[in-house]
Amino acid sequence: MSDSPVKSKFESLFANNNEKIYRFALKLTGDASRAQDITQQCFIRLWENIDKVEEGQDIFPLLFVYVKHLVIDEARKHYREKKLISEATEEQKTQPSSDDNVERYVIRKEFDQQMNSAVQQLPEQRKNVYVLSRYHGYSNKEIADKLSISVATVKNHLGLALQAIKQQVSAHFDIEKSR
Repeated sequence: MSDSPVKSKFESLFANNNEKIYRFALKLTGDASRAQDITQQCFIRLWENIDKVEEGQDIFPLLFVYVKHLVIDEARKHYREKKLISEATEEQKTQPSSDDNVERYVIRKEFDQQMNSAVQQLPEQRKNVYVLSRYHGYSNKEIADKLSISVATVKNHLGLALQAIKQQVSAHFDIEKSR
């Protein structure tokens, strides 16, 4: 291939800016391999837009913008991939892994739904006490302070909440009293 003016222009721009662009990409990424890839992608973009570059134009600001956008795009892609992997991992944790576990999984899911239903049916104050105690781990004293009630009232509400939940869940699963 003969040395065209466009090719010569690009080679000159590459030779004058390659090292600066690489150092900038390295500074942004902290990874030599990623910096090299971004530098190459940056010059590919330059080649694709070489017709827009005017003779004598300082090209570094344009290359700077290319690098910045490439790093941002790469970070977004990495974030999305990490999020998808995390979601898939979480989904695998909740999925049964064998036939033996399927029954346990279904029972556990039904039990959780029943528990949530039982909690939602509690009177408001009793539900607040139960949620603060069991879901958020507050002590009876902390709950009393938070809701401006006495510790004895907290204990009373908690006992009644547990009793109501136990009755509803036991009735749903037809669990006989073994006393």
